[in-house]
Amino acid sequence: MRANNFTQNMLKKSNAELENILEDKKMYTDEAIQAVIWELENRNIIEKGSITHNLAILEKDVLIEEKELDKANHEASSEATVFPILYSKRAIQGFTIFFSTLFGAVLLMSNLKKMNKPKARVEVLVFGISYTFLTIILLDYLPKTFFLTILFNLVGYAVLVEYFWNKNLGKELQHQKKQISKPLIISFAILVLLVLLQFYIVI
Repeated sequence: MRANNFTQNMLKKSNAELENILEDKKMYTDEAIQAVIWELENRNIIEKGSITHNLAILEKDVLIEEKELDKANHEASSEATVFPILYSKRAIQGFTIFFSTLFGAVLLMSNLKKMNKPKARVEVLVFGISYTFLTIILLDYLPKTFFLTILFNLVGYAVLVEYFWNKNLGKELQHQKKQISKPLIISFAILVLLVLLQFYIVI
């Protein structure tokens, strides 16, 4: 005789009550549902083995759906958290304005290398060098003021970000901010070296 802990309880219920339990099976344990199925089969309300088979298929489908959902959530979570580590636009702005366009170009080139954009790196390098030399030449003929230097650097920054960044990396690119401590130390060292060289040349 087929029986479990719920068999005696199900013997006392009417056909309608058993069918209601079966319809609302999510509210009951597997053992209780099995006792209901056995009792309905014993009363010849359902064909022996038919619902058990259907339940097995249902449980299998539910498990597959849950696994697929977990996989999709995991992939979505991974995509949402794994961003490239790049120098920010603000970092490029700071280096361009306070040092020169060439310094900002170097940071952008680092980003392009990270994103595997070799052709764009060359274009940024050519622009950075050309624009820096053009700025030096023009400032020799123009009044030497801090305002003009900042203005030239702002134009250089605008080209680096509004054109090269947006064109090659995308305007809405999401990324993690890369620390600027290393390039900042190198930039100050180069600046000090240039000042010392200029000092010795004047002497």
